[in-house]
Amino acid sequence: MQPRIKKLNRFTSLPVLIDLLEREKIVLIEPSSWDDKNDTLIIKEYKKKAGFSKLFALCFTPENETIHHWKTFADGISGCCIQFNGIKIIKLFAKTEKIRHGFVKYRKINEVENSDINFKDIPFIKREPYQFENEYRVIWEGNDDLSVFEMAISLEIIDKITFAYQMPEPVFQSVKKMIETRYPKLQGKVNKSTIYENYEWIEKFEKIESTKAQQCI
Repeated sequence: MQPRIKKLNRFTSLPVLIDLLEREKIVLIEPSSWDDKNDTLIIKEYKKKAGFSKLFALCFTPENETIHHWKTFADGISGCCIQFNGIKIIKLFAKTEKIRHGFVKYRKINEVENSDINFKDIPFIKREPYQFENEYRVIWEGNDDLSVFEMAISLEIIDKITFAYQMPEPVFQSVKKMIETRYPKLQGKVNKSTIYENYEWIEKFEKIESTKAQQCI
């Protein structure tokens, strides 16, 4: 039995976050806008063969923040990470019509040819170099005349919001105050990433006695 997923992180930008908070909706988009063309072109071919006119997706990860996540998905002054309660948001996915969701599987090129890959699993397969992302993907597929697919949420499913280290401290304090004032359910949940400058980590080394350093000479 697969262990429960306690959290799902979504790396994104401040404008997307504000839209989510204001409208209380998660927005799945067309994958053609993604940078990874290995992914987008395969999904496009899958959609064509499956007979769907529309396929929208959104990507999460249960992993803690890494340099890769920030640089690839939320780089710059407006980058942020929304941490959702894993149990609650997966329940939402499960009860939403036409939604499929699950972990992405990572394959080498020689593992794809003549393999036993199920056709319906194609949107959940990526090349092996991406495996450290441990992506949890959500897709909607159908023939409805939509430009995006939206799911209504409660802000209570958000456990934490973390802003990129590049955001200047005065700007962060203003954004934090605005969010916690306008959305009371998020009070105490807004933070700034310390991945590049963690004072607790630095202090541990500052406390190492100089005698220990001399022993290394």
